[in-house]
Amino acid sequence: MVESLTGRNSYSLDDLLALNDEIAALVRSGVPLESGLRAFEHELPGRGGRLAAELADRLARGEQLDGALLAVRSELPELYVSVVTAGLKSGRLAAALEGLASAARRIAELRQVTATAMIYPVVVFLLGWGLFVGFVAFFVPRVLPGFRDFRVSSATFIGWFADLAPSVAWWGPVVPIVILLAVAVWWRQSQRAMSLGQARWLAWAPGARRLLHLCHAATFADVLALLVDQRVPLGEGLRLAAAASGDRRMAADAQALASAIESGVQPREYVSLAGRFPPMVAWFLAAGQEGAVLVSALRHAAASYHERARQRAEAVQTFLPMFLTLLIGGTTVLAYALLLFVPWVNLLKTVSVQ
Repeated sequence: MVESLTGRNSYSLDDLLALNDEIAALVRSGVPLESGLRAFEHELPGRGGRLAAELADRLARGEQLDGALLAVRSELPELYVSVVTAGLKSGRLAAALEGLASAARRIAELRQVTATAMIYPVVVFLLGWGLFVGFVAFFVPRVLPGFRDFRVSSATFIGWFADLAPSVAWWGPVVPIVILLAVAVWWRQSQRAMSLGQARWLAWAPGARRLLHLCHAATFADVLALLVDQRVPLGEGLRLAAAASGDRRMAADAQALASAIESGVQPREYVSLAGRFPPMVAWFLAAGQEGAVLVSALRHAAASYHERARQRAEAVQTFLPMFLTLLIGGTTVLAYALLLFVPWVNLLKTVSVQ
């Protein structure tokens, strides 16, 4: 590669999804990864193409895919490297990558829905802020003398804003700049949410935290089923699957449970050590299921979590725009209406009495 890879997790969600799909398709079709990635370099310009070229160069030098990814892991989410490692160990790399892609696309959809839902409320807020600045700079200085002459009860309230008028040129632009910068930072950081563990930039949205949890659970169950099906020891499989899920708390429980299993703990004690596992997975493990029965149960659990994640994603897509519009837009309109009309009503009442 001409350009060295620097930084951490510098590839966007779209870049990694494209590369992920390409590797999965090459594995499915049996095309050598080296030649396929070399061709893909020219199809995907920018960072994604450079990463494909870097991997092709390393594969050409005789490195295995997991080793090549480990060599550039500073550029990639740990989740991606963990899934590839687990997929290669299970002998079903394509299936592992496709499972990851399914979860990652839901994260991409959530990001897009959240961004779209934010547009109208942010515009309403900025419009309301502009009206507030105009209220302080032009309206208040003109009406305050009249409020004081008529001894209107709102004169003191209006006077607070009159004190802000001389400095309006300084603080007026600050809030819009801060809001726009915050949106820009959020957009940039959420673009790197290929690692479900890094998707905290999306977790603030109502319903999103549950969606992310379901994506973690589905990925964990999917990868664990692949590993158990290939007779990978359960302890090692739990560590790899939890790392692939991107959930750090689940990974900590997996480490504790794997150590317990390797030391001879009975299955009935698994539940107490797997408190942050997906419930169905914990129950299947505690039931002492093994082999084909456990694989079938894990795949059933993964399918259930995938379906629930899909339903949650549809619900978020439907209700998030309405929620943000009501919360931000409604609050802004209400605040401005009270700010303008309450003093005006007080003035009319005072004048009518006099």
